[in-house]
Amino acid sequence: MHARAAVELGLARALAGLGLLGLLPGLALALGCGGAHGTAQFAMPTPRADWRERAAGSSVVMRWTRDLGPAFGGLYRPVERSAPALDTQNGRVYVGTTERFVYAFNVEGRQLYRYLADAAVEAEPTVDPVRGELYVASTSGKVHALRAADGSVRWNIELGSAVSRAGVLSEDALYLVTDEDSVIALSRVDGSTLWRYKRDPRAGLQVAGHAGLLLANQRLVTGFTDGSVVALSPSDGHVLWSVDTTLDFADPVQAEKGFVDVDTTPVQAGDLIYAASFLGGFYAIEAAHGAVRMRNPELTGVTSIAASEDALVLGSAKQGVVCLELPSLAPRWTAKVRRGVPNNVAIVNGTVYATETRGALLAFKLADGSETGRLQTEYGFTSSPSLYDGRGFIFGNSGILYAFTID
Repeated sequence: MHARAAVELGLARALAGLGLLGLLPGLALALGCGGAHGTAQFAMPTPRADWRERAAGSSVVMRWTRDLGPAFGGLYRPVERSAPALDTQNGRVYVGTTERFVYAFNVEGRQLYRYLADAAVEAEPTVDPVRGELYVASTSGKVHALRAADGSVRWNIELGSAVSRAGVLSEDALYLVTDEDSVIALSRVDGSTLWRYKRDPRAGLQVAGHAGLLLANQRLVTGFTDGSVVALSPSDGHVLWSVDTTLDFADPVQAEKGFVDVDTTPVQAGDLIYAASFLGGFYAIEAAHGAVRMRNPELTGVTSIAASEDALVLGSAKQGVVCLELPSLAPRWTAKVRRGVPNNVAIVNGTVYATETRGALLAFKLADGSETGRLQTEYGFTSSPSLYDGRGFIFGNSGILYAFTID
């Protein structure tokens, strides 16, 4: 049997045993064992000849598109995962591709330059508009520090493992989390390592990808594939607190079977940090000390969390797009998706944006969940939308960068 087919068959059997086979379409999954894992990616098929992309509704009004995908005439195309990074001060948009290029556009769609990285770029670039710095991490684990205005190189450094999430910046450091459960602080001056924190891997099946980083109130918080949520000190990387979500499984053997990942980037609202284990459920954790304030074991399959002043929105492979009241966490509304699963959610100006893995970018009213717009595609989205000042940008699985206006 072909290696990829064997992996997918094994994953399907495992999910069936867990009662999660219906979540398989549209999800990328990884097989982890002893610290190494490979990703089984669901490539995007060529669309029907009569397919036409279309936008509708006031929350998604198309402005322009740019096709950055490979010139490939076969049945499958690579899945594009990099979210656009916005330089709101200088009016620029940066996006990385599986073809190794990082493109810079102005907000009207004119290409300013492109930079050739050493490998595919799946992580959203990290930009500092004030200092004019741009940081790009590749799937080979190399970090490229560029001058944002023209793409010239400041320095390069090897991390040793792939990065699929955007970094975060402090005054003197760039913080990155790798797909192999390391958090690394690099000097913004020369790329030297300031400190490194590493979690030991847990054997078993894993959902591909990794949680991103939350930097707030002198805490650097992220989730790991072993099911833990950890807060680190940005200054030296020592552990401030840690929550092991696998201790909440009724059957301890479940933790050894897999899919216990905390792959959602944590968010903070008030004095609580919200995170989710793929199988363990949804958590509210005290930011100061790491005490678990609340756990909802029914909210599983969560892949993304966004927060506003009065609500949380979750993308769940099992339940769709779920909106909860803050601070009570009472349900406000739920919206099902039709093509794939919702893998990214964002909130701006009272509108929720959610992506389908095999379909559309959807817009809902935060107040009641009514749909206010959509960008319908044949390929769907793995990348998250980037939104600011009445503008939106998103990179589709097919390699098309979409620019639109929002309410």
